[in-house]
Parts: sequence; C-alpha cells; structure tokens
Amino acid sequence: MFAAIASGNPLQLSTEVPNSNGLQHTIVLSSTKPKSYSHITLFILPNVTFPDNFIATVYFKLSPNEDFKIFGYLGNEKPSAIFKVKLPSAASLGQPPSGYGDGLGEIDMDDNIGGMGDSSNHNISELIIGISIEPRDQGMMKINEWKAEQQASKSSSSSLVLSRPGMQGNVLTVGQLATAYPKLTQELAAKIVQHAYNYLSGFLDAAGNVSIKRFDTWWDKFKTRLANDGTFLDEVTSS
Repeated sequence: MFAAIASGNPLQLSTEVPNSNGLQHTIVLSSTKPKSYSHITLFILPNVTFPDNFIATVYFKLSPNEDFKIFGYLGNEKPSAIFKVKLPSAASLGQPPSGYGDGLGEIDMDDNIGGMGDSSNHNISELIIGISIEPRDQGMMKINEWKAEQQASKSSSSSLVLSRPGMQGNVLTVGQLATAYPKLTQELAAKIVQHAYNYLSGFLDAAGNVSIKRFDTWWDKFKTRLANDGTFLDEVTSS
C-alpha cells in the first residue's frame, strides 16, 4: 500500500502488521547504505484507492526498542512526502555528555516542520517508518497538535538551555556553559580560532598582515554557516 525510497537505494514496500490496534503498516530501511543518503521519499502506491475521509499518519523510530514519533501524514491531497535526513558527524555520535547531541540529527517533513533527535549511537539504516490509517478528523487532530508543539519548540530555541547531572538550574550564558563543559568549550573555541586562521591566512600581505575587512568578511560568513549547520566545525583542522 505504501513505499519508501532512500536516495541512492532501492524502493522498499510497506509490510502490513497483522492484528494491530495501532500502526497497520511498517517500512524498515534495513538494506540501505548507512549515512549515504540525505532524503527519504514516502508515497502511496499508484494502484491504491485511498478514501477521502481517512489519512495515513506517519511515524519514525530508530530501532524496535524505541517509541514511534509522529512526523506528518499522507492522503489523497498529499500522496507523497519528502523527508530530509541530516546526520551528525561521526565524532559527535555517543561522545557528548547526556542531553547533548543528536544520534540521528534530524528528519524534517517537506513543509519544514519537525525534527527528530536521539542521544544514542544509532545507525541510519535502522530507520523504521510506521504508518497508521485513521479517520481524517482524528488524524489531523494529532498532526495539528504535533505542529503546535514543533512551533512552540522553535519559538523557544533562541536561548541555549542545557542541563547537566549535578548542576542546579539550566545553562543560559556562555560563562555557565564554560563552567559546565570546560573541555568542550575549549574545543569549540579552538575550532573557531582555527577556522578563522585557515581563512585569513590566504590573505596575508608581504608583511604578514591581514586587512580588518577580511576579518569582517570571515565573521559574516562564519555566522551564516554556523546558523545553517554548526556541525561543519567538527571538520575544521589545521591546514
């Protein structure tokens, strides 16, 4: 009834779950190449007639032992959806303290709402898609509640709020961050300095100086890239 394609991998059909009171179909992306794709396309098969008063709510989880998390829906008006998969670097998997980092990174629906993270060291090839066919009103109520939660999460994400076992309260300032995670803060500072050095060293004049305008250009580019994908810092090395 449904199928999914992870970019660069073969199409995989859904399997019906017998005697299920919840998810009636699952797709296990077990034969995919780990960490080798960036998008998953999920769709209703062309020969399937889907009733207008029903939708298929879509869920994800990373292993059989985890709970499914809702991430969108399919229906007659939306027979397919593209999910963007953003993986963290290998260095971040399982390394940060509890509460830090995402095992999967994130999965976004094609309407750019949503994201999933997990602190365990999971392999993307373990991704399991669950699909539940349910009355439209009931399903859309779940979708709308989920979207409201995602929007609320985004609106509160402008402040850095972290917690650490044994600490009182949350980490809200860079000074508190440095106190809570001194080694990680030192590594972050070193990466930023090294990134600046790598960029500016290409503009040295005969006296070994660099125009301040070059620094301003680096800073503007750095802030933009950091906002788009901070994981690039994991790849910064001495040149």
